[in-house]
Amino acid sequence: MLIEEAYRKIKDMIFSQELAPGQKLTYGDLGRTLDMSPTPVINALHRLEHEGFVVSVPFKGFNVKKIGLQEAWDLFGVREALETYMVEQVILVAEAGEMPLLEEKFAMHAAYRPKVYDRKRFHLDSEFHLQLASMSRNWVLARQLSATLEHFYIRFRFETISLDRLQSSVEEHRQIIDRIKRKDINGSREAMRNHIQNARNHIIQSLSDEPILERSSTP
Repeated sequence: MLIEEAYRKIKDMIFSQELAPGQKLTYGDLGRTLDMSPTPVINALHRLEHEGFVVSVPFKGFNVKKIGLQEAWDLFGVREALETYMVEQVILVAEAGEMPLLEEKFAMHAAYRPKVYDRKRFHLDSEFHLQLASMSRNWVLARQLSATLEHFYIRFRFETISLDRLQSSVEEHRQIIDRIKRKDINGSREAMRNHIQNARNHIIQSLSDEPILERSSTP
């Protein structure tokens, strides 16, 4: 189906940064690139808009959607809620035979030391977290976490993150594994919460020097 093909190809172009965050998208240019008429291209762009990868501008068309401060904050709020619950479930339902694969994901992430924080580093970090999601046996959680991570992977410029994060994230992963091995539910939840909040702070800092305040849960 042409709409599905257009959707996949445009998303791949955003993924590979052939279409950069903030870039204007025109039906004509995309149609010529994809060798398609405007109709499947327009439908594909509306689907990508629904998923949050592009944004429509009245009377101007579409742009590749950047991740802003508030969206980054909110995405990490989702991650914190999902992943603190996730590690608890890992302790309750995961099998001991699954730990070596988690250790392998940890080792691959720790061993990769780029000169700048890049997308491969984030991918390896994501693989560690998605392995934990798999071990939790909660497939709804795993799908939601994968979708949340995908937004960062496709739409964020990782080279702006401080290199200090390379080592600190490894140490935090190690703490999470150690607490899971000890079956320390509260400690695992706290280690994961600390890890997510530290990652959020680095992302927010890379987006802007301006602080962002968490929205109060009270009126």
